Formats: sequence, structure tokens, C-alpha cells
Amino acid sequence: MKALLLVDIQNDFLPGGALAVPEGDRVIPVANKLQGRFSLVVATQDWHPANHGSFAANHPGKKPFEQIELNGLPQTLWPVHCVQQTKGAELASGLDSGRIARVFRKGADPGLDSYSGFFDNGHRLATGLGEWLKSNEVTEVYVCGLATDYCVKFTALDALRLGFKTHLILDACRGVNLRPDDISRAVDEMAQAGVSVTQSGEVFKNPVTPPLRTTLFAGKFLSLVREGHWEYAERVKVNGAAIIVAVTEEEKLLLVEQYRIPVHARTIEMPAGIIGDECGTTAESNAEAARRELLEETGYIAEHLEELTRGASSSGLASEIVVLFRATGLRRVSNGGGVEHEEITVHEVPLGEAHDWLAAKSRAGLLIDPKVYAGLYFLESSRISGVALQPMPTSPPAG
Repeated sequence: MKALLLVDIQNDFLPGGALAVPEGDRVIPVANKLQGRFSLVVATQDWHPANHGSFAANHPGKKPFEQIELNGLPQTLWPVHCVQQTKGAELASGLDSGRIARVFRKGADPGLDSYSGFFDNGHRLATGLGEWLKSNEVTEVYVCGLATDYCVKFTALDALRLGFKTHLILDACRGVNLRPDDISRAVDEMAQAGVSVTQSGEVFKNPVTPPLRTTLFAGKFLSLVREGHWEYAERVKVNGAAIIVAVTEEEKLLLVEQYRIPVHARTIEMPAGIIGDECGTTAESNAEAARRELLEETGYIAEHLEELTRGASSSGLASEIVVLFRATGLRRVSNGGGVEHEEITVHEVPLGEAHDWLAAKSRAGLLIDPKVYAGLYFLESSRISGVALQPMPTSPPAG
């Protein structure tokens, strides 16, 4: 399997940026065109804290491009650039990011610079890029981006050392060239190490690699996908689920019981359901789905919904992301029980007796969904701290 590595094509490295690479913007249209020739595209991203040791501004009396020693390693000092959460650190706006499978961030340790997309400059910590490529059965990589004589060079050399057949797409790169021959020396160093130096025109001559992702089975509600050596399940058209931790004014936790065909057993769960399940699209919001499922399954309407956290339902088995809500201000308007043939039994369990109640149900042969205990954790944590539950961050990290 072949992969395209887009190295640090970020705003701060473009003309007008904090550390502009001459003609850095010229790589973007080539990189966009190249992406169509690869089934797997990966990007790297400089992601520095403001106090990074490679910034000249953090060394009084020093100027950009002077040389120092940083934690035992030679270090070129740079202007402040690609600072986390800033516009300059974002991937270039003109770069087509729709085909990028993963973004691997580097340079987050203030005491170590990280030119390579695989390791920091001391090879003390890995970014995970090498392991991820191998997990996706990649054996050959094509490297391009910014800058030829720094991050591109070190990324290509590390790819080679990790056993990947490595190509440098020269016309899809631009360099800093602090000294007049830095770019040519960098290219020579890569070629002598065993990196194949090529041009985008040669890549365009190659047949398009087959899709990395294959759908093995597609049903009405689920599909089975192979990606690299991974096989996992995906929801059809929708990919998220809402789970509701609901407590009545009488301090009773709402739980639901039903027979689940995949495990051939009755289960105890929190009210939950698929986001967009009713309309079969992603148009339904997380909160709308939570309100709908709570009403369908328990017969209660919630006055307030608070998002607590979100994460994978089973990261090795399914792509599904679950969102956990706390529902308050409950008012019962129906008996619940679900829709069609769900035959859901609603349980109102006093909070103080929840653990004993669940243990008794388990002894009786019912399966307890572990997410019930996650809901209890949030409830009990708020009681111990004596403060209202606060929403947790809802945006997953890049890369």
C-alpha cells in the first residue's frame, strides 16, 4: 500500500506567514492534484506551545536563525510560528483536506523541536505516524510539503529508517534555504540515504492505487468495512448515538430493560438511541435525538439537557461515537416502552440503591451495560464535589 505524506502545509509557512517559506504556496495545487493518486493521504502539523524552546523570542538577547543548544541537541532558533490554536498553525486554507485520513501533530513538547513527522529531533518520542501507517499495511510513502531542507528531509529520512520505501516529490516541496545551498544539500542527503527523488509528473503516470477502504457488506442499518487490516462496523447514513442519564425529582434513576438479539439476553441500559435514526440522516442534532429517545423509551420529557462527554462506543469494533447527556426537569407524559417491537420495561431506581439493584439484576442473569456505571460515576462525582455537573470538552483532538 502507498501513502502520500503532506508535511506541514500550514498558514505560517506560506507567504505572509510568521515563518514564510519562499513560494510555499506553490506546493498546494500540486499537493491537491497528487491526493487523487493515493488511497491514503496523511498530513503532519507543527503544533507548538507559545513557550517553545525553539522560538528566539523565548531566549532574551537571541535572534531568529541563531544557533543554540536545546536539551543537549543543536537548535536553530525560529520566529514564533504554528502556535497551538492559532490561525497560523492551521492547515493551509487552499489545501484540500477532505481526503486526509489523519493529521499527526508534532512539536508540542516545549523542550524539544520536531522536524520529522515521525519523531522529535532527539528520537525520544514517536508521534504514532509510523505505527499507524504500518497498521494500515503501508509499505511505500511519497513525501512532499514544507520545508525541503527541514521537516520534509527529516520526515523522509525517518520513513526510510522505519523500513518504508520512500520517495521525495521534489516539485511539490519548497525550502527555507537559510544558506544558499541548503535545499540542494538536503536533496543530495536524502538521495544518498536511499530516498528516491521524483517529480509529480512521474507520479501522475502511475496507476491510481486501489481504495484502502472496502465495504464488505452493506445492510439496511449497518455496514462492515475493511480498512487496512481492520474490520469494523458502521451505521448506515448515521454514525452517532445519544445516551441519557435521567434522574427524576424523586431522585430516581431511569433505566430500561429489553431483550437484545445480538447477545441473546435481557439487558439493563440507560435510555439511548441512534442520532438521526428517525429520519435516516445526520440532520437531527444530538440533543434532539436525546429528547426523542428519552420520550419514546421512558415516557418522560426533559426540561434541560446537559452534554457530559462523548467518545467511542467500542473503538476496536465500530466507528460509532456516543454522546452522554444528563436530563433534568423531568415530566412524565406517557408510559414509554419504545417503538414497534422494542417491548421496553422502564425502571425507576432510587439513586441510593442503584448499585445493589444492578448487582441483583446481574445475579438474576441480566446483562448490565457498562455505560450505566459511567452515568452513575458522573452523578456520584457531582454529589461528592457538591457542585453541579459541568460539560466536558466535546471537540476531539486532531491527528
